[in-house]
Amino acid sequence: MSPLVREPQQQRSREKFARILATTARLLDTVPFDQLSTKQIAAEAGMSVGALYRFFPDKEAVLETLERSWLEGDLRLLATATDPAAVAACASSEQFLARVVEAYADRFRTLPGYRHVWFHVAKVPALASEGAEVDRRIVERVHEVLVDSFGLAGTAETRRRAGLAVAVAVRMLGLAFQEDPQGDPEILADIPLVLDRYVFAPARSTSGA
Repeated sequence: MSPLVREPQQQRSREKFARILATTARLLDTVPFDQLSTKQIAAEAGMSVGALYRFFPDKEAVLETLERSWLEGDLRLLATATDPAAVAACASSEQFLARVVEAYADRFRTLPGYRHVWFHVAKVPALASEGAEVDRRIVERVHEVLVDSFGLAGTAETRRRAGLAVAVAVRMLGLAFQEDPQGDPEILADIPLVLDRYVFAPARSTSGA
């Protein structure tokens, strides 16, 4: 958590803290972040602006905390999507990848504020390293499952491809939801297909022949 944010200790304070974050996320579905004010957030959350300032120095700190909670949610989602029972229910690597993609796609549809922040709010510099670590863990876990459960060779080359595949999936998710709040179904269907074919493609020859 940012050193500028005061983490609540008591239950009542934790409830207020959570309400501020939930209210901000909900407002971001309809109000551009640059037009949003702490006064508006506090009013919608049913508290004084002074109460908000007990926890957050400004709206940027609220956004940073909200986005950090989303990163933490990404890891929880990863654990669920790659749970052994969930993996065992998949008949193929493409079906497994489709399940993972759909889990992350659903955040655009159901998580208040998420889609607006994704497309219209500048990245929070303070979260760059945390975001990179989350991406790394996603790559590592997806690669691990593909190796352990679907016969992918556990090599440096397939690990490199898994990293690029996750980066491509992120870009394609952006394309799918840029114009359609529910996600373009054709793009969403193509993502696991593209990833699967790329990751499992034969290794390049290094002989120069």
